Formats: sequence, structure tokens, C-alpha cells
Amino acid sequence: MTVFGSIDFTVFPPINATLNGMTTVLLIAGVTLVLVIVSFRGKFEKHKRLARYTLPSWLFVSITGVVIYFMVYVWFRPAGSSGEAGTHEKTSSTAVIGKSLQAGDLIFFPASQVLEAEPGELTAEVSFSVKNRGKSPVGIIRLESGCECLSVSIDHDPVPAGGVATITGLFDIKQLRGASEKRISVLVDNQSRPVFLTTRIEIDEIYSIEESMTSWAVGGEAVTKVVEFRVLRNRPIHILSAESKRKEVTCEVETIEEGRSYNLKLTPDSTASSLLGIVRIETDCELESYARPLAYFTIQ
Repeated sequence: MTVFGSIDFTVFPPINATLNGMTTVLLIAGVTLVLVIVSFRGKFEKHKRLARYTLPSWLFVSITGVVIYFMVYVWFRPAGSSGEAGTHEKTSSTAVIGKSLQAGDLIFFPASQVLEAEPGELTAEVSFSVKNRGKSPVGIIRLESGCECLSVSIDHDPVPAGGVATITGLFDIKQLRGASEKRISVLVDNQSRPVFLTTRIEIDEIYSIEESMTSWAVGGEAVTKVVEFRVLRNRPIHILSAESKRKEVTCEVETIEEGRSYNLKLTPDSTASSLLGIVRIETDCELESYARPLAYFTIQ
């Protein structure tokens, strides 16, 4: 048992093994350093006398460290763990096992995944496998998503004993840009907390707008500020127009490279009072959801 203050680290096997390993390393390092210093100074007789006492201690911590490792990870693995490589982390009734999640007799794989989608795609479909390692069917009490999910379903409910089911989620991604994370929540029968299956959806940007929010300080100098529009893909995108929706701020489009690079020059008439506005950019992008981006400005 390894105790720090009032915390019993035996309930955290990885931490306990780590502390044992750290103790072993520190003791070996300390003993070695002393012997090296003594030997370096030519005091070989003293070196022999010290080794007579330090060698048994060194052997003890070396052997017990290895034994404890095997006790924790090989001979007496925690209940509910599998033979898969990876960290076993208990979270109430849910365990993380390698790249899987376990809830009772059910194993969910993968725990998380990355899905690459093309710009302009409307939906993205993801799936997770569910294996029942028990001897009885296991039901799903709740299956839902808290984000823009068009549907989420499971093909076998309850999951048969020794059988495999598939959870499928269909996400609405037409408004997504860059990387976004989506989660499906699964509550298993006889479990107190749900399992969260995570999908990171990555969509390559086709253009960038910097800065997307332009600001001036109230009472500050009414200087012209530049918003940069840069095309990131090979196919060109032309700005057809850019209009400020507040008359207090004018917008002028400057072409740097046709179809590739533009500057939007924003100039306030005055900074005497606060305001918030947008610039609506009209482009010839063939993807409807990308054709009319917005830039924002504020005086505050």
C-alpha cells in the first residue's frame, strides 16, 4: 500500500506502480551517485564497505518493483479490464480500455474517431461497434446526440449475448467549418452513467478571412483597417461584392490577385459611439454554403 497523506493510492493501480517505479529509480540513482563519488575520489576501500550495505537495499527495491508491476498489470488485473493494450481508467460504471469503452458487459469500439469530410457535403455518417461479452442480452435505455444529429440508431437492441451490434449516427455538417466534435450518448441497462462516443469531423477550409472581427475603440482614431480574404484551394474564388450593413462604416474591395487574394478596407465615419455590424461578401463559389461569407466589425 502506498499512502500520501490521507490518500490510499492502492485504489489507483497505475499511480501506485508509477510511484513504486519512481522510488526504485530515485534509490538506485542515490546509491549509484554516492558510490561513484567515493570511487572517483579513489577511496576504494570505503566504496567496498558502503557497497556491503547498499547492495541488499538496491536488490530489494529492484526486485519488488518488478514483482509489483506484474501483480498490478499481469497476474491480478482489475475486474472488468481486457487484454487489450492501453490504460484502464475507471469512471463510475464506465471504463476506458485502450481504444475502446466498456459499460457492463458491452464493449464499444472505437471510443473516438476522426472523420474527414469534403467542403460542401451536407451530411456525414459514422458508426461504432458494440460487442456483448456477457451471457445475457443487454438493452440500450437511451441513445441520443446533443448536437446537430439527423438520426442515431442501433441495429440490434437488446444486444444479444456474445453478439455484435452497430450504432450509426447521421450528422448535419453543411454549416461546419474546420474541425468540430460530435458526441453520441448511450445509456446501457443497469449502468448509472452513459457512454459517450466521440467523432471529430474535419473539413478542409477553402478560404480564410482575417481578421473575422475588426474593432475600434470608442473615441479612438477612425483609421482604415484591412480584412484579408485568401483562397486556400487550387480552384479560384472571386469576390463579386462586399457590402457593409451599417452606414457608419464603409467597405472597399481591393484585388491583390484575381481569384486568390483580396483586401476589404473598412473605414468608420466616427468612433464616437458603440456599434456592431457585418460585411456581407458575395462570391462566385459554387458551394452554396460557402458563397456568401460574413465579416464582422465593432466599435466598443
